Amino acid sequence: MITFGIPLRSAKASSDWEKVQMFFNRTLWSVYNQTDPDFRVIVACHEKPHLAHSYDERVEFIEVDASIPGDPDAMMRDKGYKVHEIAMRVRALGGGFVMLVDADDIQSNRIAGFANSHQSSNGFYAKNGYFYHVGNGFVKSGSHFPNGSSTIVKYSAEDLPEKHYEPLTSSNNLNPHIIRKRHGDIPRICKELGRPLEPLPFKASIYVRDTGDNHSLMGRGYSKVRLVEQAFRRKIPLSEISDEFSIEWSD
Repeated sequence: MITFGIPLRSAKASSDWEKVQMFFNRTLWSVYNQTDPDFRVIVACHEKPHLAHSYDERVEFIEVDASIPGDPDAMMRDKGYKVHEIAMRVRALGGGFVMLVDADDIQSNRIAGFANSHQSSNGFYAKNGYFYHVGNGFVKSGSHFPNGSSTIVKYSAEDLPEKHYEPLTSSNNLNPHIIRKRHGDIPRICKELGRPLEPLPFKASIYVRDTGDNHSLMGRGYSKVRLVEQAFRRKIPLSEISDEFSIEWSD
């Protein structure tokens, strides 16, 4: 079993809630269309968004009772709080593979099948993926994949928190639980703990940029190395990957 966890920012903390919902629906639809049905999705949010499709009991919403963030630091603490809610819920369900997904990124339909067929693994990380700028009709492949949708980690129930930290924190490396570490450092931390992650053998995510308003934009740098790399990559039409990533839209 794999759980996809999606923290979603509040409508009250969004400058364009309609746009946030639109990108979230694209993300959720891509996650839901896994070729292997043995998965669940847990969304942590202040208020349940409008859903563009119907879903079965594998999709669960946790509506949190937390203050509305008003600045970038508070928004990252809010995201951490929601990740924590997801982690506590997965603990209650007995653990398993967990992939945290940014609420605007698009996921391959092959993820659940691959993870579920490698039950002895500690988990996986994305060495590369696709990059998509909103408004383009194409993606480009790239390495240096920095987003929040780049690791899959197998957790026992005991690996996951029972209760919230006090005070509330963003995800950082001082937190005691792996799932609450900085996502970019999780592969290194797992290796240091003797639980090395394996590279995914396929591009599992589309890293979406220029969405304008989402948790996942906070702290996202775009290095000169990545800009140069992208300039020379082939443009891949969305139509070439639409089936795998459940792309039914165009910008």
